[in-house]
Amino acid sequence: MRQPHGLRYALLGVVSRNPSGIHGYALRRKCERALGGFWQLNFGEVYRILDHLVDQNLIEKVETRNRTRKLYRITEKGRASLDNFILEPPTDAPRPLRQELSIKLLFAAPEHLDHVLGLISHQRSAYLGHLHDLSVQRGKIARLNGDHLVTKLLIEGAELHARAELAWLDDVAQTLKERWRPTEP
Repeated sequence: MRQPHGLRYALLGVVSRNPSGIHGYALRRKCERALGGFWQLNFGEVYRILDHLVDQNLIEKVETRNRTRKLYRITEKGRASLDNFILEPPTDAPRPLRQELSIKLLFAAPEHLDHVLGLISHQRSAYLGHLHDLSVQRGKIARLNGDHLVTKLLIEGAELHARAELAWLDDVAQTLKERWRPTEP
């Protein structure tokens, strides 16, 4: 099972920006805001990761008078781990064509051209919807106080990826039409 290192360090990063401590609900909200809506977090996942970070002594629970909310604060070990993570090269490699449509294209036959073009059209619609969602997210970020440069850059990167996928889909459709459509005698 793949370790969610990015999410783990995203949570650790948000905790680090709150030296007096932060509770789980606020942590989830700030993390989702910082990530620009690219990761939807559920409370169970957040608290599982927080418990793991406490067990590893990367964060600590802060005693408060309000016993209904647990506050978390980064430790020196956590700060060092976060700094190391930030400075190391990313370990995730790009995963081109790791989508279901690629497999369908690989095994489709020319006699199914119209159906394949419909699948490509369906995928285009999904990417256009994704671009719309990114535009909505961009608008939300623009209305927030503060500097959200990196979140804006993440949204821009996602938009570029979506546009590249749309261009690729257009190219695939055009190429298949040229190669698979029977020519008129």
